[in-house]
Amino acid sequence: MRYLILLIGASLLVNGQPVLANEATKCFEKAWAHPNDGGLGLNRGQATTLCNGATNAIEVTNCFEKAWAHPDDKGLGLNKGQAVALCTRTTDADETTKCFAKAWAHPNDGGLGLHKVGAIDLCASTPKTR
Repeated sequence: MRYLILLIGASLLVNGQPVLANEATKCFEKAWAHPNDGGLGLNRGQATTLCNGATNAIEVTNCFEKAWAHPDDKGLGLNKGQAVALCTRTTDADETTKCFAKAWAHPNDGGLGLHKVGAIDLCASTPKTR
């Protein structure tokens, strides 16, 4: 019985890993690709950081697109580095970007009034190590 439990656990670990690697790979391919080819146009380092540990490539890349887009285009207007920091490992692009918008908004507008870095730290799926 003990060997059966070990076999099941090992099977889940081995079978679960390609799913994570596949999502991270799909994320990286879109993040690194040129915008003319449907990509985000990030450099290799930015794409690697954004997609490291991604479990849902679509959510991560959608979050980045909204975070980086200009406010006139209904984006958050973050620079690439800030958008990467906010969106790395997100599993829900809408919740992440809504959290940032509320955290950064002025208290008179119903927001928390945090500065950009504080709002990113609050809403990012990847905690910062200090």
